[in-house]
Amino acid sequence: MSSKAETAKAKAIADLLRQQVFIGVEASAAQENAAKSSSGGQQPRRERLLNVISVMERDNAKGSGPAKPRILCITVKRNRKVRLHKVKMNNNLAEISKTWSVDDVKAIEFKEPTRFSLLLNHKYDFSSTDAVLVEGFVQMLVGFCNKYSVKPPRYVNTVGGAPGSAPSTGSVGAIRPKSVFNRAPTLQQGAGPPAMPPMPGFDPGRAQMDGGSSESQARPRTQGRGHGPGPGDQSALMRRMTKYVADHGGDVSALVPMGMQQPVEEAPAMPADVNELEEEVDDVEEMLLDEAFMLSADELVGSFGWRANVDAAQLESRLLGELHKLESDNVRDMLEADKQVPKLIKELDHAIAHLEQMEEMLRFYSLELESMDDDVRKIQTENESLKVEEANQQRLLVELDRILKTIMLSEDELQVLRNESLETTDGIERVERVAASLKRMLGTTPGAGVGGLEATREKMKKYEFYSANFSTRVYDYLKVMFQFKIDGGINDKGRPAHRGIRLISGPEQVHRMMIKYAGLTLWLKEAKPSADKELQALYIQCMNMLYANQTKELVDSCRPFFFRYRHDVSSGGANPIAEFSFSTNVGAAATGVSGAPGGRRISLDGLSGAAHHVIASAVKGDSASASSGGVVPSSEMQPAEAFAIALDNVVANVIAEQNFISDLFHYVPPAHTRATRRLPQDRHAARDGEDAKARLGENATFYNWVTHRLRPIELWDMPRPKLDSKDVVTQTVHFGSVKEVKSMLDLLFGSLVTQVDSLVDMGTRFDPSQAIGMLVSVSKALDRCKGSDQGFLVNVLERCNDKLESTFQSYVSEQARAIEATKLVTKKRVGALPFARIFPRFIAHIENLVGDTGYTARAIADSTYSRISRLIFDTLESLLREAERNASNNADDKDAQKEQLNTHVLLLENMFVLVAGLQSYRTHRCRPYFVPMLDTYLDHAQIVQRKVMRAYIKDVLRRPMGRLTDFFDAVERCLSANKDPLATPSLAKGQLKKVIQAHSNSGMRENLKQLAKRVEKHFIDEPKLRPIVWQAITNDVLSNYQRFVTLLARSYKSTNLSLEFTQAELKGWLSER
Repeated sequence: MSSKAETAKAKAIADLLRQQVFIGVEASAAQENAAKSSSGGQQPRRERLLNVISVMERDNAKGSGPAKPRILCITVKRNRKVRLHKVKMNNNLAEISKTWSVDDVKAIEFKEPTRFSLLLNHKYDFSSTDAVLVEGFVQMLVGFCNKYSVKPPRYVNTVGGAPGSAPSTGSVGAIRPKSVFNRAPTLQQGAGPPAMPPMPGFDPGRAQMDGGSSESQARPRTQGRGHGPGPGDQSALMRRMTKYVADHGGDVSALVPMGMQQPVEEAPAMPADVNELEEEVDDVEEMLLDEAFMLSADELVGSFGWRANVDAAQLESRLLGELHKLESDNVRDMLEADKQVPKLIKELDHAIAHLEQMEEMLRFYSLELESMDDDVRKIQTENESLKVEEANQQRLLVELDRILKTIMLSEDELQVLRNESLETTDGIERVERVAASLKRMLGTTPGAGVGGLEATREKMKKYEFYSANFSTRVYDYLKVMFQFKIDGGINDKGRPAHRGIRLISGPEQVHRMMIKYAGLTLWLKEAKPSADKELQALYIQCMNMLYANQTKELVDSCRPFFFRYRHDVSSGGANPIAEFSFSTNVGAAATGVSGAPGGRRISLDGLSGAAHHVIASAVKGDSASASSGGVVPSSEMQPAEAFAIALDNVVANVIAEQNFISDLFHYVPPAHTRATRRLPQDRHAARDGEDAKARLGENATFYNWVTHRLRPIELWDMPRPKLDSKDVVTQTVHFGSVKEVKSMLDLLFGSLVTQVDSLVDMGTRFDPSQAIGMLVSVSKALDRCKGSDQGFLVNVLERCNDKLESTFQSYVSEQARAIEATKLVTKKRVGALPFARIFPRFIAHIENLVGDTGYTARAIADSTYSRISRLIFDTLESLLREAERNASNNADDKDAQKEQLNTHVLLLENMFVLVAGLQSYRTHRCRPYFVPMLDTYLDHAQIVQRKVMRAYIKDVLRRPMGRLTDFFDAVERCLSANKDPLATPSLAKGQLKKVIQAHSNSGMRENLKQLAKRVEKHFIDEPKLRPIVWQAITNDVLSNYQRFVTLLARSYKSTNLSLEFTQAELKGWLSER
């Protein structure tokens, strides 16, 4: 590499180090952050780079080893301390590995022009490719060691000392290897220019950039080594360096700073002697250190906006001028202030006079106000006395009025309690108003003076007598009315029916007629609690008879729909349950199919007359007779639908009954009653009841009931929210608890649990799959009662829910056992298996029962589909694996191969039936919410179908094309192993010729004809499947033919052999079938 290239490389390295590591002593914070980011996060050094050289290092302390590339740098800090650094490069990032001061340098040895060694903590050997750079670097290092080291190092194989003196260790003016030092200083004739002792660390452009601002770049040195600056010396450093470089044949343009004219290049001339060169180098080194030190002073002066090169006298004159200006301005301001003082004093005197006048006025006003205050205080005292007198008079009037009302009740009002009719609403309201007045009088305690009067005692005894008589009248009347109204509901034969099911409707009529007596029951509850309890017992007894009769008729009307499947089978029809059930024991075995040995007859024991009539009409088809009984069973109604109608009717009656009992006998806290009594749209109209609404926490006594016109909640068909226990306990009067209401319901609906269980048993007896549809109805009822106070009903429904879940899971397990018990015969073809046809119908049946609901039935149905589908696919896939394993283990056994083919045919038929059934359901009846799940079953079935189709085609093509296929399969394997098929004996030209002759034109046509007959025979039970299979075979034959032709052209082109039939002929033969 040339000296110029090495110099350029050294300059590039120096620029990189100044950017990442040595940023200069005067670098700003922004430059420091930029250097830190470019160096990968390491902290840069505030040092000026003076010289740099790229070397290969060999550490003598570690013995012989590979040389490592390193960079040696000489830097100076702000305190003029010189340092030597060893830097290593890693991915264009510089990192300092070692640092020494000049005192750490113990010895310097010049071994060769490009090799030198340094003794530091131990000895290092360095080598470079350019002797000039090595010589310049060592010269600078020795110069710094001589000037700044406490103890100069030892020099080995070098010449040191001042000009004209002997070599010494303490002071070295010029240092060279002996071979270099002894060269003649003059040029030989015809020789090129001598090599310049370089200064690699000096870069004028970089030095000025590191100096900070543009002013510091243009600023001349103000101080030399021991002498002042000369006039006109703009840059002594630059002139001396320019002369130094020009004298030694260097490029002067590289040293000219920006903004300066390039000096005129002089003729190169060698120094007079070696001492002059040494002195020049010494001056350059000292100037570099002085400029690094002076840059800090220049920066300080520049921060004040001053230029250091301006004359000091000019600066002093400017400062004195500004000082004189400030003093004159100060004196002028003082004189102006003296002129304003008399005017200010006059204004102050005027203000004081005004203040004294205002003070006199305020003193006069104060005396007047004190006089007025005494008058006002006297008036207030008189007013308070008058107010006390007026309040006493008002209290007296109120007390007298209260006493009069307490002891006075007219005879007409008392006659209302005895004789007023309780049949009409108006009569009941008049009786309640008089009874409320009587109750208020009995509940009021007279004063000590009034209570001792004989008249008062007689009045109170009279009122108690009337109260007892009225309580007896109310009890007797309500007892008769309860029995009469409930008996009327029992004997009512005109109850409504829904789709042939007799509904429970008697209690609703009783509730509407009896609720008007809610106020009278509250009177009994307070005046005669024992009579109230007896009345409750009578109501429960009578209503129990009503519910028992109507619930029995409800259950009987559901029987025809529950036994519909059994009636169809008994009349000789097909069992519809078998259409969607995998197990033959479901429906058929339980019903006793007509004509089967030991078949059971329909049992009509325990059915009411109406149910007998309905069943007989359904079996005989006598629609006129059936309609005469009022029950018209729909042949389309599923048992689950009948159960849903019956359950909804039962649930509605239980909810209504509990709410009615709570209203009639006042088991609902008043806050609950009042809060729900009015509908939201009516509350804004009840402005006259605001005072009653303010006393929601008071007891709903009979007096409050009448006074505030409270009414029952009604809305009995809606479950009411559950009340917190504290809302009941905080009432002063206990209106009953949840336990009391539950006890009444237990007595009232004693047979309800049995009736619901009977509905479940009958609905699932012949078709257990109906349990999932019934489960939907139960879940809806539970969701309706969620968070309500219907604890009794929730318990009944939860028990029913558990029973239905258990029944359906047993049904699913029976279906799974039926699938597992399916006998798969592969010795002969039996067509599609039953479960392949049943599974789509099974899904359609269950979805028809469940629908798009978010209840537990939805999750149970999805789990059932997954279980059944997984069992079907596992059964078919295990059959395929078993057949393939048996065929591979018995390759020469024709029976095993035949069983494998039969298995493929069997699986293809089953997959075709299964996929066709699922696709038909998806297209015609599947609801959108179920499409994603159905697609998963379709995808699985189609994957298995494609797998079996490939295996079947491979089997049936063995006979017409097996030898041809095996030959070209072997050719492909040979080519994949990078072998020549013609070089293989079994694939030679002769063998190919035999294979082609074995598959002649006529022979191939006959083989395809026999193949078509064989496929038709395989799928005789599924004619729709044959075209699909034949098309797949056609595609496979044509693709194999194309493969054969390609292999012939690739491997047997030189033999000129080809197949005797063409692709067009193959298409024609295949399309004939």
